[in-house]
Amino acid sequence: LLLHVLSDHRWSDRNWRLAFFGKGPMRHNVERLISMYGLEDRVTLGGFSDGVEALWADHHMLVQPSRHEGLPLTVVEAMMCGRPVLATDVAGHNEVIEDGVTGFLAESATVTSIGRALDCAWRRRGDLQAMGMAGARRIRSLMPHDAASVFADDVLRLC
Repeated sequence: LLLHVLSDHRWSDRNWRLAFFGKGPMRHNVERLISMYGLEDRVTLGGFSDGVEALWADHHMLVQPSRHEGLPLTVVEAMMCGRPVLATDVAGHNEVIEDGVTGFLAESATVTSIGRALDCAWRRRGDLQAMGMAGARRIRSLMPHDAASVFADDVLRLC
């Protein structure tokens, strides 16, 4: 979906790069799509990375298009590291992402909707750092101060 959006002629003159991180059985399919859309010079596959802070030091924004996935850890990590998130408005995304303030919400996981949100992010690229900081404040405000104790208490209640 994202590769389809970025293959549009409107993105050909813009200075952008995209990196995918993670490992999995779909890597070959992603490589094939990158080639099919002619994006080899702009898209990299980074594999698995356990250095979240170092990864986000080199990247500007997380794009998380999803049709049904809940609130993935990648969204929380990106926001904790001060990066805005562009995600589809499904599951819990709208509970942590305030559209235009801490990131961008696409109405649905379609080429049109993701394209619209990505265009908005491009127009507001000068605001990304401030949005990321607002997102970091937002996500921290939602987390308990002693998360380990809260988790342990929750586990003990289940037993």
